[in-house]
Amino acid sequence: MAKKKRLFPGIGAKCTILTRFMKPNGGLSKEKDHRSIVVLKEFFYEGHRLCFRFNLDGDDQQKIYHSNARYVRIDSEGGIDDFFFEADKKKRYDGDAIDKAEAIMSKKKEPAIKWKHSRARQLLYQDIMDNKVPLDPKDDLSLSLEDIFSMHAEYAEYDFERQREATFQYCPSWSRRKIWFWINRIAALQSEKIFWPKDNFGNDIWAITVDGVHCWIQEPTHQEFSKDTSYFSHKYNHAGLCYELGISIGSNRLVWMNGPFPAGKSDLKIFKEDGLKAMLIAKKKMCIADGGYAGSDHIHHCSTPNIHDSRPVRRFKARALKRHEKFNGLIKNFHSVDCRFRHSIGKFKSVFEAICVICQYQIETDKPLYHVLVEDVLLEDEVE
Repeated sequence: MAKKKRLFPGIGAKCTILTRFMKPNGGLSKEKDHRSIVVLKEFFYEGHRLCFRFNLDGDDQQKIYHSNARYVRIDSEGGIDDFFFEADKKKRYDGDAIDKAEAIMSKKKEPAIKWKHSRARQLLYQDIMDNKVPLDPKDDLSLSLEDIFSMHAEYAEYDFERQREATFQYCPSWSRRKIWFWINRIAALQSEKIFWPKDNFGNDIWAITVDGVHCWIQEPTHQEFSKDTSYFSHKYNHAGLCYELGISIGSNRLVWMNGPFPAGKSDLKIFKEDGLKAMLIAKKKMCIADGGYAGSDHIHHCSTPNIHDSRPVRRFKARALKRHEKFNGLIKNFHSVDCRFRHSIGKFKSVFEAICVICQYQIETDKPLYHVLVEDVLLEDEVE
């Protein structure tokens, strides 16, 4: 049996009420079971009791009556914006979204061959026996449920979200809301985990490595053209967004995160125009970057590989930049930014920043970045 939709009171809502409970009662029917159809106008309180004012449906004189809300049965709502209570508006918006999602899910038919007897289940069992897939998800946190579902084409016949429902104990629509709730909570930790150190890197001049990270996104709309070229990413040949990241050379810490920017804006332009260059000037520090940042107007703030570097300096820069790429690789372990992101730019910002916070926790604990300055870097007498 279908679940009955809850109706909320508001201006214009049509209701049924036992006539004997209407006040003033003069001229109305005194029969015990007589009912009237009324249209709500407003609400008020008598002490702690909620009451409604209304008029009879079809009454040209619009005579106003009132009654305790407990005696009123709502048959049809007015407009959502006319609901009496803001909480009811939110419930209606959220409820409609859930109903729509559940209706979509209900239309998805399971394949004729049930999972228990399917080829997909046999493949999964074989992968577990071959240690390609852990029996306990906690044994390999790097392998997500999405990764497992993408391993074989046979899995595509079976609804991934129904499997996720069993994992998280939430229906798909509610699990999405919970996921976004926790994404925003994790992203909010960036002020505690991603910051410029108070000691300003001590006496070190080369403080950080800097690089831009591109992510593939859904093609943004343009008012005039079919594509917005400002979002074109040369790394994906599709629309993308870019984040500027700065990693401390001497410690396992992401200290700078700036974005998102349209991927068509170059890393060098972001560096010069959007805050990092000004920060380095103010802090009297330098960064190390790849050849895309080369330029004569900022050589005192951003150092790139060049033919004048001695062997130790060249090795030092190479190791620092490779170390930065290792952190970028940790970010791309997350499916949501490694493949095309299909939500809004605002949601991309929350997701990317939450991932960076998680990666920061990782390099602090079980996946530290390697040291840049090692003995081999200091050996200057080796023949090139």
